Amino acid sequence: MPYPAIPTQVKCPQCGRSFMAEITTIIDVGADPESKERLLRGQINRAVCPDCGAGGLLSSPLLYHDPAKELLLTYMPAELGLSNDDQERFLGRLVNTVMDSLPPEQRKGYFLRPRTLLTFESLLDTILEADGISKEALQAQRQRMSLLNQLIAAVDDDATLDQLVADHKAELNYEFFLLLAEVIEAEREQGQPDDAFEQLRDKLLERVNPAMPQAAAPDASYDQVADLLLESLDGEAWRANVALNYERLDYGFFQRLTARIEAAEGEQRDHLLELREKLLQELDALRNASQQAQDDAALLIMQLLEADDLAAAATEHLREYDEAFFVVLQRYLRTAQQKGDTRRVERLQRLMEAVRNAIEGQLPPELRLITRLSRAQSLEESGAILEENRSLLNDAFLQQFDAYLDSAKEQLGADELARLHEIREQAHAKMTIQRG
Repeated sequence: MPYPAIPTQVKCPQCGRSFMAEITTIIDVGADPESKERLLRGQINRAVCPDCGAGGLLSSPLLYHDPAKELLLTYMPAELGLSNDDQERFLGRLVNTVMDSLPPEQRKGYFLRPRTLLTFESLLDTILEADGISKEALQAQRQRMSLLNQLIAAVDDDATLDQLVADHKAELNYEFFLLLAEVIEAEREQGQPDDAFEQLRDKLLERVNPAMPQAAAPDASYDQVADLLLESLDGEAWRANVALNYERLDYGFFQRLTARIEAAEGEQRDHLLELREKLLQELDALRNASQQAQDDAALLIMQLLEADDLAAAATEHLREYDEAFFVVLQRYLRTAQQKGDTRRVERLQRLMEAVRNAIEGQLPPELRLITRLSRAQSLEESGAILEENRSLLNDAFLQQFDAYLDSAKEQLGADELARLHEIREQAHAKMTIQRG
């Protein structure tokens, strides 16, 4: 049974208003699995002043317990100014509360040595490290959050915002926009949406065009697959793009890539050679992924296939889609196709579509719409997609579409580029009609 939050009176440090906020002192993942996600997303022990709107993390002691990992962590904010004896007594009571709620066989030795963290940041890092997330990945996420804080502070100052964008353009990639989308979604789930974050997202999209992980169209040629991967060769989307296009990277693909290398010269040849080398390294890493990771992926695929609501289940497991997941899913799909098992092929394709939609669902609406349009197989299909998203058809969207076309013109074939230009003109025509 989850431990309830405690209504507590707090005082706003900005305007001095006193108001009630809920404070959680115990998070037990065994009793409430969703509490871990709420903690990592900043939805626990956070308050917003009803008068001035100032908000942030509350300074409150916290005990975190994950019985599956035998992880027992305590955090005591230094700003509370408690003596060492008072801290030990308070945290000791929390540990005893959790231990007393468990049956005797679950009261293991790790309860005698809880790990104390000195900062809230180190508490989150320790939880994520226990999930196998590297320190490098944590540092990258921390840098993205720092940049987000700088940008949100400058959201109403276009000159400062322009300078920040110019200084950090390479960092404003799809990973950054995923973080921004998560912040916006967290605000909405708490019933306290902050227009500043959405305003920041819109302003950034006017200034940058982040690359997104994507799968090549089903009828894409080997050259088009290679060009898609070339586009993300040095970007954050690289590994995700390789995973999403894994099934296309067969013997025929490398034959064609080798032929292009032999025919190319200068810088283009160097880029193709680098692509082949990095692909071989990445594919080797994928093939050598631990058996446990693939077993976990297989179990997740079976769980998703049995879900009553596939779209909801795919979104619920958003953080679990790694390289191993896509490798196993593509392998299952390829095997079903080879056996002519049309029913299983259809189920696996529906799963792939649901997962792709879940991933894209974390992107800003404009980028999500462009991604859907880029996959449309006909003008009738793109027209239907545009009709569903009439509210997004404005000048800013067309500018974003133009930026996407400009970035893609060196990677896409003439026919594919012409098709996308047709869709762009289709969007412009619908926008014109909409304006009357």
